Amino acid sequence: MRAVAFDHFYAYDELTETLHAWAQEAPALCTVESIGTSYEGRDIWLVTITNSDTGAARDKPGFLIEANIHSMEWTGSSAALHLIH
Repeated sequence: MRAVAFDHFYAYDELTETLHAWAQEAPALCTVESIGTSYEGRDIWLVTITNSDTGAARDKPGFLIEANIHSMEWTGSSAALHLIH
């Protein structure tokens, strides 16, 4: 899987590309879906990490990580990307 870069903060396009690349590389573990759009019309991505071979994500315990709640808080996405990876 593509490594997370820590030498810069991810802009929307790079973040989107990275998430979708991971979902394509590991479809049994990672899904990406839009759960709405931002004020500027950008998709708000929900990434679900689970082993689909052992059942649906909704049937298992889980936790939520929110990142980039505010547009200028870029460190959240770096931390979330690192955890996903």
